[in-house]
Amino acid sequence: MKIYGDLLAILQSENDNRIVLTRLQLKLNVPFDRLKQYLIQLKELDLIEDETSPKLTKKGRQYIRDYEKVLDFMNRMGLEYK
Repeated sequence: MKIYGDLLAILQSENDNRIVLTRLQLKLNVPFDRLKQYLIQLKELDLIEDETSPKLTKKGRQYIRDYEKVLDFMNRMGLEYK
């Protein structure tokens, strides 16, 4: 859940512009082959439009909002999520 949330948050921070995969890889700090697998999974879940030049879908933006609510709740409960 965290890796997806982080990946989608990076895409959102790009203001819905398409991002070069190597830049995404560097920001996420994961090996390229693993990044490709994450992107394929996110595409299958309809959270991004295209795994070669990813852009958030409406469902992806909703995932980020829900993910942030979960993180906020955990923070208020004194739980740390890494």
